Amino acid sequence: PAHALFVTQDSDERRSHKEHTEQQRRLAALGSIELFDGLGAADRATLADALRPAPFTAGEVMTRQGAEAHWLYVIVRGEAAVRVAEGDIEREVARLRDGDFFGEMSLMTGAPRSATVVAVSDVECFRLDKGAFQAIIERHPDLAEQVAGVLARRRTGLDAVREGLDAAARERRLAEASRDMLGRIRSFFGLAAPAAATEPPMSLRR
Repeated sequence: PAHALFVTQDSDERRSHKEHTEQQRRLAALGSIELFDGLGAADRATLADALRPAPFTAGEVMTRQGAEAHWLYVIVRGEAAVRVAEGDIEREVARLRDGDFFGEMSLMTGAPRSATVVAVSDVECFRLDKGAFQAIIERHPDLAEQVAGVLARRRTGLDAVREGLDAAARERRLAEASRDMLGRIRSFFGLAAPAAATEPPMSLRR
């Protein structure tokens, strides 16, 4: 059989175009992650450079419940099933598709994986490790509070559905979860808690 082979001459301009296209693809992947909404352009670019390709084939376990792994995945293409084991029974609780992400609790708090994720089709992901986020959160320690709020809302939303919480109970749970998440994030990244204000509030001054 005959084969036709087409060769494109490489050049600085072509390499620059490919690098720009890949960077835009990485930035688009980060754009789907609410955790990073408060980052500026420079920090986003730093995180985009730190993303690592992570392909999986259909049927492959992407992460396993109970495992310790301090990174996050964002799905660029494909579909994955989220499975939770309770005793000897494992059930599917969600499907993840293009733009979805998982592993945020492990990345931000070091918590073990809360579910097993299995590739339904071939899946193309980017992976973000803790080390890539460490320098950014050390430069912007106030970011920990914003991230804690996002994680708390996600967890409280699941609890509200599972437990049938009313609005008041949900607000209380959210406040508790936000404080808990903030403490865990600061501990995991080695961040000191803000010093208590020594100056009295404006309303108490004379």
